[in-house]
Amino acid sequence: MAINNIDNLRLGSLVQTVFSNGVRNQISEDFRDFEYIGKFRDGRSLAREIKFMFLEDYGLQGIQYRDPGTSGRSFPTGRQSTISEKVAKFKELNATIELEYNLWYRAMKSPEKYGEPLALEMDSKMRGLKRRLAADFHGDGTGVVGTVASAAVESPASDKLVFTLSTANTARGHVGFFEFGDILVLKASAGTASALDTNLATEPVYWRVTARDRANAQVTLQGLDSSLASAGTMNAVSVQPTAGDVFYREGQPTVPDLTAAIADYGLVTEVPAGLESLVSDDGRVVHDITMSGATAGSMYDAGGNLIDANHFQAALDNVKVAVGQGKYAWKMAIMAPETHASLIEGREVDRRFHTVEDNKRGVRFWAYQHQNDSVEAYTSEYALPKRVRFIPEGKADGGKVLQYWASDFEMVKGPIAGDWHLKPGSSGGHVNNIIGYMQGVCVFICNHPAAIASIDNFTT
Repeated sequence: MAINNIDNLRLGSLVQTVFSNGVRNQISEDFRDFEYIGKFRDGRSLAREIKFMFLEDYGLQGIQYRDPGTSGRSFPTGRQSTISEKVAKFKELNATIELEYNLWYRAMKSPEKYGEPLALEMDSKMRGLKRRLAADFHGDGTGVVGTVASAAVESPASDKLVFTLSTANTARGHVGFFEFGDILVLKASAGTASALDTNLATEPVYWRVTARDRANAQVTLQGLDSSLASAGTMNAVSVQPTAGDVFYREGQPTVPDLTAAIADYGLVTEVPAGLESLVSDDGRVVHDITMSGATAGSMYDAGGNLIDANHFQAALDNVKVAVGQGKYAWKMAIMAPETHASLIEGREVDRRFHTVEDNKRGVRFWAYQHQNDSVEAYTSEYALPKRVRFIPEGKADGGKVLQYWASDFEMVKGPIAGDWHLKPGSSGGHVNNIIGYMQGVCVFICNHPAAIASIDNFTT
């Protein structure tokens, strides 16, 4: 039976319409990783760059045994410890807030009624800033969002393609880095145009994220033209993207050549280098630190096997041999939700896994017991699928192995105009929109890479 609304009646339109309060957010507003990063924040004033010193060896050649019954014996050859200076440069993160002028004007005149559009935009940008930093905390500094394996037309045919992402151990980025509504560009690994051919008169210039499938490592992207309008229906993919093509966020100023040697992952782009570079063990350079030997992270290769408790044991054994057991306490294991789920069965049969409950705070989680350290399992949507990171804290003084140097994200204030400005028009003058800018600077530093244990190259 057909149901007619009451406004079909002669005087039905006089009945009051009710508007509900608030905006129903349809996307994740989780930025726990940003709050976690805040634990490492250094509150000192910010400068041009940060310089710090690494002690890389003790000069052990200068320590030798000698026969006490031999006269005229020589002392060992002098050997000083090796100290080197490292440099980390700040990266800047900006956000632009734009509203129609009439909305802004009414918001200022009657904030109790019209303030919501402005408040919504401000709140959205702050959440977006925090989520962006939370993702980049796990990245390598190149800004790569994901590495492509293949592409197919969405069924039924539309203006969208379904991209399957590489899940190789060395793949840059992953499905968790793709944010709904974000605009991306597809590039060959050398930083040039991708070979992808969609049989359209004009290939898409940009791609908008419309769907994510974590279980199958797939993302659905809408092809856009240079005006950010739909590029048209995708009939077929006659030429697949080259395996290894990569997505970047549109607007990233520097697109690096990933096929060439990268001099320093801390300087390769405007994106700050995160854990993937800061605790690596492959000889790359980040913040002038060569990630090998004594200055490398403590990486444990699981050999492509299913993740289990033995990998936790081996990784923590390795790191405690590398840096000693008296200086640090390992309290956190950061992993993807899929990795966490894969370990559930192991929890049931291995006593080293145990459940922690805090009735006062309502906290319930599981942890792994390694000698005197209870390592809490912490899941992150941004954690790389083939990585588990064990983050320590200093035992004596709570010293930070990781440091997050950053300013607060604040509105850019002009000397006269204040926070908000009329938007310049393309042909001169201004348009009836107002814009405001937010800015902050930040950089991640690892004071002792070997103290952070990682498990890589596993399945779930």
